[in-house]
Amino acid sequence: MKTHITFVLDSSGSMAAIEDDTKGGFNSFLEDQRDEPGTATVTLYDFNTTVERVYEGEPIEAAPKLDDNYTPSGRTALHDAIATAINETTDYLATMAESDRPSNVIVVVLTDGKENASETPEDTVRDLVEDRRESHDWEFLFVGANQDAALTASSMGMDPDRSLDMDHSGDGARDAYQSTSERISRARREGSTGGYTDEDRRRQDES
Repeated sequence: MKTHITFVLDSSGSMAAIEDDTKGGFNSFLEDQRDEPGTATVTLYDFNTTVERVYEGEPIEAAPKLDDNYTPSGRTALHDAIATAINETTDYLATMAESDRPSNVIVVVLTDGKENASETPEDTVRDLVEDRRESHDWEFLFVGANQDAALTASSMGMDPDRSLDMDHSGDGARDAYQSTSERISRARREGSTGGYTDEDRRRQDES
């Protein structure tokens, strides 16, 4: 089974408090996924006031880890980041022969703040998300700290069962990455993440 993961990672100034654990969690996620059967590619977006595509379509075995290339600063252009990630991932997949396209496409969004810097309206994001979910069977996982993650996810057209409230701490960040890795591992084996579980939420309550 072929899987593509697009990761949309907040690097606004407030992420500085959990910078090291964000790096460690993301890097552990890559390591975990390298041990899974099947093939996977990953694209990484980093966003604050602006949106940057760090890399695109890297085989999971070769995807670069986070290090000095992740430096939190600026505000939270969440809508711009999600819209950019969806549109550019769509373009990336369109360049592939149909036989090479992934069975699963999963977009993971991790943020510790609410939208405060985008030019893209929320309605545009919701339309994009709903189209990819309904017409192309993409999955969206939303991890949010300092907010009601289910409410934020729903407002952007995402399934609230595939959202996770993250405690804004080192433990919270590490556990969120672990939970996300487990959901993606399930999708790579079974075709669907199944959404975050009660155990995933319990970990955050204990963080």
